[in-house]
Amino acid sequence: MDKMKNLGRDECKFLSEELRGTLQSAVDGYGLVVSKKGGKYDGATVTLTFDFSIPELSEIRANEDATFLGAEFKVGETFKANGDEYRVTGFKPSRYKYPVSADRLRDGKSYKFTVASVNRYLE
Repeated sequence: MDKMKNLGRDECKFLSEELRGTLQSAVDGYGLVVSKKGGKYDGATVTLTFDFSIPELSEIRANEDATFLGAEFKVGETFKANGDEYRVTGFKPSRYKYPVSADRLRDGKSYKFTVASVNRYLE
Protein backbone atom coordinates (compact mmCIF):
# COMPACT_ATOMS: atom_id res chain seq x y z
CA MET A 1 0.00 0.00 0.00
CA ASP A 2 1.21 3.51 -0.77
CA LYS A 3 1.78 6.19 1.83
CA MET A 4 -1.53 7.01 3.54
CA LYS A 5 -2.96 10.49 3.12
CA ASN A 6 -6.15 9.92 5.12
CA LEU A 7 -7.20 7.53 7.87
CA GLY A 8 -10.74 6.50 6.97
CA ARG A 9 -12.79 3.33 7.15
CA ASP A 10 -10.84 1.36 4.51
CA GLU A 11 -7.48 2.30 5.98
CA CYS A 12 -8.71 1.39 9.46
CA LYS A 13 -9.83 -2.05 8.25
CA PHE A 14 -6.53 -2.60 6.44
CA LEU A 15 -4.42 -1.59 9.45
CA SER A 16 -6.57 -3.65 11.79
CA GLU A 17 -6.09 -6.87 9.80
CA GLU A 18 -2.41 -6.19 9.20
CA LEU A 19 -1.74 -5.53 12.88
CA ARG A 20 -3.89 -8.44 14.09
CA GLY A 21 -1.80 -10.81 11.95
CA THR A 22 1.45 -9.31 13.19
CA LEU A 23 0.34 -9.44 16.83
CA GLN A 24 -0.87 -13.03 16.40
CA SER A 25 2.54 -14.05 15.02
CA ALA A 26 4.22 -12.37 17.99
CA VAL A 27 2.16 -14.22 20.64
CA ASP A 28 1.74 -17.64 18.97
CA GLY A 29 4.50 -19.11 21.13
CA TYR A 30 2.65 -18.10 24.29
CA GLY A 31 -0.60 -19.87 23.39
CA LEU A 32 -2.57 -16.64 23.11
CA VAL A 33 -5.17 -15.68 20.53
CA VAL A 34 -5.55 -12.10 19.29
CA SER A 35 -8.90 -10.70 18.22
CA LYS A 36 -9.90 -7.21 17.17
CA LYS A 37 -12.11 -5.57 19.76
CA GLY A 38 -12.83 -2.25 18.11
CA GLY A 39 -11.48 0.92 16.67
CA LYS A 40 -12.15 4.57 15.91
CA TYR A 41 -10.85 6.92 13.29
CA ASP A 42 -11.26 10.58 12.45
CA GLY A 43 -9.23 11.13 9.31
CA ALA A 44 -6.00 12.00 11.10
CA THR A 45 -5.84 9.34 13.82
CA VAL A 46 -6.81 5.70 14.29
CA THR A 47 -7.29 4.02 17.66
CA LEU A 48 -7.44 0.23 17.49
CA THR A 49 -8.15 -2.15 20.38
CA PHE A 50 -7.20 -5.82 20.47
CA ASP A 51 -8.02 -8.60 22.95
CA PHE A 52 -5.50 -11.26 23.95
CA SER A 53 -6.96 -14.46 25.36
CA ILE A 54 -6.11 -18.01 26.34
CA PRO A 55 -8.67 -20.09 24.40
CA GLU A 56 -9.04 -22.89 26.97
CA LEU A 57 -9.62 -20.49 29.87
CA SER A 58 -11.94 -18.32 27.81
CA GLU A 59 -14.12 -21.32 26.99
CA ILE A 60 -14.21 -22.47 30.63
CA ARG A 61 -15.23 -18.97 31.76
CA ALA A 62 -17.86 -18.72 29.02
CA ASN A 63 -19.34 -22.08 29.97
CA GLU A 64 -19.52 -20.97 33.61
CA ASP A 65 -21.43 -17.90 32.40
CA ALA A 66 -23.72 -20.21 30.41
CA THR A 67 -24.59 -22.22 33.52
CA PHE A 68 -25.22 -19.01 35.47
CA LEU A 69 -27.58 -17.75 32.73
CA GLY A 70 -29.54 -21.02 32.58
CA ALA A 71 -28.27 -22.08 29.17
CA GLU A 72 -28.64 -25.75 28.24
CA PHE A 73 -25.77 -25.45 25.74
CA LYS A 74 -22.08 -24.58 25.71
CA VAL A 75 -19.67 -22.58 23.55
CA GLY A 76 -19.07 -24.30 20.23
CA GLU A 77 -22.51 -25.90 19.91
CA THR A 78 -24.45 -25.27 16.72
CA PHE A 79 -28.16 -24.61 16.32
CA LYS A 80 -30.58 -23.78 13.55
CA ALA A 81 -32.68 -20.61 13.59
CA ASN A 82 -34.76 -19.11 10.78
CA GLY A 83 -33.27 -21.50 8.24
CA ASP A 84 -29.65 -20.63 9.05
CA GLU A 85 -27.12 -22.50 11.14
CA TYR A 86 -25.25 -20.71 13.95
CA ARG A 87 -22.35 -21.58 16.27
CA VAL A 88 -22.30 -20.24 19.84
CA THR A 89 -19.13 -18.18 20.33
CA GLY A 90 -19.63 -16.84 23.85
CA PHE A 91 -21.77 -15.27 26.53
CA LYS A 92 -21.89 -11.72 27.82
CA PRO A 93 -23.94 -11.58 31.06
CA SER A 94 -23.79 -7.77 31.12
CA ARG A 95 -25.90 -7.82 27.94
CA TYR A 96 -28.87 -9.03 29.99
CA LYS A 97 -31.46 -9.15 27.19
CA TYR A 98 -29.31 -10.86 24.52
CA PRO A 99 -26.37 -12.47 26.35
CA VAL A 100 -25.60 -15.19 23.76
CA SER A 101 -23.15 -14.41 20.95
CA ALA A 102 -23.23 -16.65 17.87
CA ASP A 103 -21.80 -16.59 14.36
CA ARG A 104 -23.83 -17.54 11.31
CA LEU A 105 -21.93 -20.40 9.66
CA ARG A 106 -22.80 -19.33 6.12
CA ASP A 107 -20.88 -16.05 6.25
CA GLY A 108 -19.39 -15.67 9.75
CA LYS A 109 -21.56 -12.68 10.66
CA SER A 110 -22.09 -12.24 14.41
CA TYR A 111 -25.53 -12.18 16.05
CA LYS A 112 -26.97 -11.88 19.56
CA PHE A 113 -29.65 -14.22 20.97
CA THR A 114 -31.57 -14.71 24.18
CA VAL A 115 -30.76 -17.82 26.22
CA ALA A 116 -34.40 -18.94 26.02
CA SER A 117 -34.49 -18.75 22.22
CA VAL A 118 -31.31 -20.82 21.78
CA ASN A 119 -32.60 -23.34 24.36
CA ARG A 120 -35.78 -23.67 22.22
CA TYR A 121 -33.83 -24.01 18.95
CA LEU A 122 -31.84 -26.90 20.47
CA GLU A 123 -34.92 -28.87 21.61
